[in-house]
Amino acid sequence: MTDSVVGLFQGVVKNITTVAILGSAISFSSTAVASEADSSLPVDVLKSKSSDTENILGEADPAFRLLFNNWSGQGKKAPVKLTIPSRKPVENYRLTSSYGFRSDPFKGRRARHKGIDMAGPVGTPIYATADGIVGRSQWVRGYGNYIEINHGNEIQTRYGHMSRLNVKANARVKSGDLIGFMGSTGRSTGSHLHYEVRIAGEAVNPVPFMQSNDFLLAQKVTPGVALGGPAE
Repeated sequence: MTDSVVGLFQGVVKNITTVAILGSAISFSSTAVASEADSSLPVDVLKSKSSDTENILGEADPAFRLLFNNWSGQGKKAPVKLTIPSRKPVENYRLTSSYGFRSDPFKGRRARHKGIDMAGPVGTPIYATADGIVGRSQWVRGYGNYIEINHGNEIQTRYGHMSRLNVKANARVKSGDLIGFMGSTGRSTGSHLHYEVRIAGEAVNPVPFMQSNDFLLAQKVTPGVALGGPAE
């Protein structure tokens, strides 16, 4: 009886020792992989190479599974964080054109306006409305000097007609970061920002995302001044 208990205890100690050694090896391998990414091995290969170890510990050994699962998850790219536009891109402005159908200022016929026009002096600061990564930051026909910011889960904001751009493509920005300055470049009749929110490529009304108490005050303007946007 005593011999059986001692034998069982020795077997458990042997397994624990093996797991500890394996854990150290895995930790060392993880460090090496982090410093030399080109020499890393796919998880599939590591699984096949670990088959002998699994036979020693048993395929259902929970300690081995815990160590392997924790290690195999290291180095994987984290998913893009979703952020929602939730502020005004311009602090003070006059709303010169709403979202939806309107009379096109250039063609004089009814056309869909995919954003809102926010008028102000040339050089008025323009801010990112949510965290994200800058897509294009360049001249785009119709938009003039243009910036688009991708916020994850196919949500994008667009900023057009700027006099000057303050961020470059692929830059990571935070909500409230200065991204450019108001102007009248591209298809525009006066200094303003053409601002859009798009979901999966489709334009939606930006106003609900702005959470602005003074939105109605901004609508008290002279119509026909500082309008624009890309042609349909």
